[in-house]
Amino acid sequence: MQLLTLEQFRSTNDAGGVLSVTLKAEGTGFEMQIETRRGMAKLVKSRDKSEMRRFIDLRKALLLLRDLGILEARIDSQKWRPEDHEFERKPRPDRAEVMTAAHEALSHTDWLHEKLTKSAAGTRPHVSHEQVMSEAQAIIDKKRQVHAEKSPS
Repeated sequence: MQLLTLEQFRSTNDAGGVLSVTLKAEGTGFEMQIETRRGMAKLVKSRDKSEMRRFIDLRKALLLLRDLGILEARIDSQKWRPEDHEFERKPRPDRAEVMTAAHEALSHTDWLHEKLTKSAAGTRPHVSHEQVMSEAQAIIDKKRQVHAEKSPS
């Protein structure tokens, strides 16, 4: 039996190599079995090519098939055991830790962004360049005048 990733499945279908598709139940989920011109194949996850792609929700499998242009599929539900959902569910404590760390990092980033925004805004009023230069020139002129009055001619 061949193992196909989603991209390989898409290419095979585009080339007209897919004859039929069966959604076969295994426990709480469904695996996609594909009959191709070269024989039977199964849809696998692209990251781990040895692990079958399982669909707990049949709607998602049917949406995928529809997106590929496959409008007919057979459903084999003989081995479907939806009541075993809790037993087959794999706990992911590592994901909980990662998500907690991500949320903490996000809150720190928000805090830092707020501080930087306040810092960039400053507490001093905005004064235009022209105003600063005219005030500086007035001070210089006044000092020159005072200096001119003090110096003997």
